[in-house]
Amino acid sequence: MGREAEATAHWRGAIGTVRVLLESQELILRGEIKARIPRSAISSVTADGDDLCLVAHGEPLALNLGEPEVNRWVTAMLKPLPTLAEKLGISQEKRAFVIGEVTDDTLRAALVDVVTDTLDLAKVIVAILTTESDLETALQEADSASCLPIWCIYPKGKRDGLSEAIVRSRMRASGFIDTKVSAVSVQNTATRYIRRSHDL
Repeated sequence: MGREAEATAHWRGAIGTVRVLLESQELILRGEIKARIPRSAISSVTADGDDLCLVAHGEPLALNLGEPEVNRWVTAMLKPLPTLAEKLGISQEKRAFVIGEVTDDTLRAALVDVVTDTLDLAKVIVAILTTESDLETALQEADSASCLPIWCIYPKGKRDGLSEAIVRSRMRASGFIDTKVSAVSVQNTATRYIRRSHDL
């Protein structure tokens, strides 16, 4: 998504100037009114003049964005969100080779019927990482399929044992560059890496 704008917000009896961000999973208000509203909690999206009118958590939220920006936001918010499988670029035609144990229910659902046990038949590697040892195992597997992109799936935020900074540092040191990021679930995030010598 990645839309961002300045607006005047009317929310739960308060009025204030905000920076509003539309992300794939949530609408974020920063400034005089602060809120993080999951997209799943938004049940109505309409335009009323300069205002983007939403029903969020069952309550009205108005964001004065001005025209034509308000119409762009309505279009963006009503557009169906891509599935996790689509964001990861996997399908029955583009199968994934999975490294590690899939414990995330959202990821498990995205991988139904699109996994191959044969690296030669894969179009992408999906590596589930919880420790630095998992990361080293994933890199060893990736060495035998250097042309394939690899999605590193790991916990969001600061966690003991593994962090985004550790994953990025180790992957870059091994000749990979990060090219895309995707939310996976409330618990996990994903970063896509490719070898520097390949433009996939």
